[in-house]
Amino acid sequence: MGEWLKGTPAGGVTAGANIFDFPLPVATLDADALSHNLTTMAGYCASHGVLFAPHGKTTMSPEIVRRQLGHGAWAITAATAWQAAVLASFGVERIILANQVVDRGSLQVLRNLPDVELYCLVDSPEALRLVEPLKPRVLVELGLPGGRTGLRDDAAALALAAEVEAGPATLAGVAAFEGIVAAPTLAGNLELVDGLLHRMAALAAQLPVDDPIVTVGGSAYFDRVVAVLGGGPWRVVLRSGCYVTHDVGAYDELSPFGAAGRGSLRLRDALHVWAPVLSRPEPGLALAGLGRRDVSADAGLPVPRAAARVTALNDQHAYLSIPAGSDLRVGDIIRFGISHPCTTFDKWRVIPVVAADGTVRDLVHTYF
Repeated sequence: MGEWLKGTPAGGVTAGANIFDFPLPVATLDADALSHNLTTMAGYCASHGVLFAPHGKTTMSPEIVRRQLGHGAWAITAATAWQAAVLASFGVERIILANQVVDRGSLQVLRNLPDVELYCLVDSPEALRLVEPLKPRVLVELGLPGGRTGLRDDAAALALAAEVEAGPATLAGVAAFEGIVAAPTLAGNLELVDGLLHRMAALAAQLPVDDPIVTVGGSAYFDRVVAVLGGGPWRVVLRSGCYVTHDVGAYDELSPFGAAGRGSLRLRDALHVWAPVLSRPEPGLALAGLGRRDVSADAGLPVPRAAARVTALNDQHAYLSIPAGSDLRVGDIIRFGISHPCTTFDKWRVIPVVAADGTVRDLVHTYF
């Protein structure tokens, strides 16, 4: 591919380079917004007495993970064994593997981890039998009807906790993920979330361990986690991941620190993709040079910072609906906001961290 590698010079970018000299499209991180989000979430957790284990799968970036740890993160969360191994290679010493691990290859990866403090989730005796030889710290997982993994029956969860306590693994607490609730309204979602959190509290109160962990993930309802579980006889661990860049779509709508936030704090969208206008082939239509290969589209289409609206994506093209009389010209460069940062990060191997004028301050690398 020569000198250039997916929008960023393969040989490295020195401070002072400008992203508008790169071949487009290119993803960037707004330096000030990134710092604001890291500081905001760290301050929130500290002021509410909760621990923070941000989800590493969002960025899979050693530079960002280290900044999260530098802002006081207690642990980093992974979704798979290979993610846990990559995080350990970044120097992470405490990892929550927030998923079931049942296959031989993944279990072998975990056996080969360096000396890390590993927390695993289980929701069945079968899953427990498989991870027990690793002697991890085990979190019994609760789940919602129709949702993902996790026990639906609280009596079965308590019975599984007793099995864990019998050894050789160590019973550490209770885990759940509230981000998959899907009621017709926000009020309905909050009711479902609170119901799950009260179930977690009831189970944690019965565990035969001192100082159990109660850990819940998601970037959408962490304020409810603090409100319902905060102050109890347990350690609350948040696992939010998308907060670090936020977005202008799904999380901006749902997050307590989003546009319609449920408090005074606000996050800022930090992850953008820049692309040129390639063509204006018809009245009301422009084509921009970015597509599904460059930007997430699984939770909403990208949002142009221009008088235009994305109506569809191909692999390398975005269809823009533009108003009559638009002065948008071929060659103009548009900054696009995104919805759901996880599936934009995994499309880029190197992302410049830039000042407002596009000057590169730093680089982050991703390992997916």
